[in-house]
Amino acid sequence: MKKILLTLCLGASAIGFTQEAETTENLVPIQKHEIRLDAFEALAINTIELNYEYIMSKYTGIGAAISFGWDEGSDFENYQNFAFTPYFRQYFFNKKDYGARGLFAEGMLQVASGERLYDDFFEDGSSNVTSNDWTNFGIGFALGQKWVSRNGFVLEISIGGGRYIGNSDASPEGFIRGGILVGYRF
Repeated sequence: MKKILLTLCLGASAIGFTQEAETTENLVPIQKHEIRLDAFEALAINTIELNYEYIMSKYTGIGAAISFGWDEGSDFENYQNFAFTPYFRQYFFNKKDYGARGLFAEGMLQVASGERLYDDFFEDGSSNVTSNDWTNFGIGFALGQKWVSRNGFVLEISIGGGRYIGNSDASPEGFIRGGILVGYRF
């Protein structure tokens, strides 16, 4: 009877250690910090946007984006040369332990500045270009999808926008936020 009891105890402990090892191997360490670069903006328009996100839980994150633009010889009438955008994200349909990935909704604020160009055309065919600098504050919303690999590589696609609240005549009425972002979670 002692041999049977000893065999059952050893078998139960072996099964317990085996299950614990499998569970530990399948979990990805919780990585709380993420940096991303908007590859679309960097390639398509004269803007560099860097993002940082702190993962609060597998369903939420807070972060900020900073954007620098330059407009040498552009045909845009109104452009943004700087923006700071803090945001809060809520992730949905997230069933992985390392979380903060998948479909998300984002609420954001934005402080931005830029320059508006005016073309004054005269009857003799000549023109005069003038510019006004602007700074404004806005609020907005975005939707997106984020994929995170087990080694920390991040790919994100998002689109959204918002409206400026200030009453500057030179600034645009709203803004667009989104792109194709690549980054790393650590």
